[in-house]
Amino acid sequence: MEVLFNEQDIVDSVCIYIALKERIEPEQVEVNLELHPAHGVTGSALALGRTAQLHEQDIIDAVAVYLQDYHQLVANHLQVNLSFSAKNGFNASIQVLSN
Repeated sequence: MEVLFNEQDIVDSVCIYIALKERIEPEQVEVNLELHPAHGVTGSALALGRTAQLHEQDIIDAVAVYLQDYHQLVANHLQVNLSFSAKNGFNASIQVLSN
């Protein structure tokens, strides 16, 4: 099975992920995604007045945790691929692997 996320889905996942780590509400987190030529999809999250830099793996982890916590998918059985296009912005293609 494949799950597709648009940019807003990815941002929401990161907001929830950071909120869980900081024990705050997701609405208190601001996220900016970027495409870095050498590092792929990166970003930053602003929470509690602090900015955290996000590497591609952080964003992948956020998507996996979101799908595990909100849709009962097993995070270790997900293959998340992030991409960017000028037309569609940031996207994620998530393959759900069988046992």
